[in-house]
Amino acid sequence: MDTRDLKALVIDLDGTVYRGTSLISGADEAIDTLCEAYDLYFLTNNSTRSRKEFLRRLRDLGIACAEQQLISSGYAAAKYIRDRYPGSRVYVIGEQGLVAELREQHLTVCEADCDCVLVGLDKAFSYTKLQNALRFILAGAVFIATNTDPFLVTSTGIKPGAGAIVASIETASGTRPIVTGKPSTIMRELILSTVNVKPHEILIVGDNLATDILMGIESGMRTALVLTGASAESDIEAASIRPDSVLASLAELPQAVRSLR
Repeated sequence: MDTRDLKALVIDLDGTVYRGTSLISGADEAIDTLCEAYDLYFLTNNSTRSRKEFLRRLRDLGIACAEQQLISSGYAAAKYIRDRYPGSRVYVIGEQGLVAELREQHLTVCEADCDCVLVGLDKAFSYTKLQNALRFILAGAVFIATNTDPFLVTSTGIKPGAGAIVASIETASGTRPIVTGKPSTIMRELILSTVNVKPHEILIVGDNLATDILMGIESGMRTALVLTGASAESDIEAASIRPDSVLASLAELPQAVRSLR
């Protein structure tokens, strides 16, 4: 992995920096070291928390971060709706963090007469919510999903992800959603506009071949897979997705980039 013209790192959170509520060993020290040489940004498909909540969580783990350094699928969705469908009324299947992001963009969250249906992870998802989403989409509301991750890797095991909820609505409505999170074009464009350097000057670091690494490859970024989350080394051959580097954990990244500069 050639890092000579590297200027910025985009680092996934879940499965890369922390797992569930626990910091992955050495992640904080690695971030402290890397921020001395590169501009750092943090990325997550998790829409259950607002960016402000993610900032507090990182600070509680000893990681300093500013709001403009954090890109989430919930923020991407809210910004997309604000830009493409200004003044929209939005029916939300998701948690309070997603609602907060919409309100930050001065969008109206509603239960009727909706212009958009926005779907993220919702631990209280129900048949009634599915029925509401179906009714609004069939009436012409735009169907938007924060992400389609099928599962989550947590400290207590694998749990269903937002993709499981999105799939049920897609099946019922016969409508494919606009996806704003990794590895979508919307998220790629948001990353590039936020980081504001050329794609080949960015290294994206994450634990998921199908989201982090695929998006990096398709965007022309450098990629590093860490083996602390969703994807194992054995998955690389099966998926035919080739990261530039494979690391046991984020703790190895400072030495990896230092040795190649």
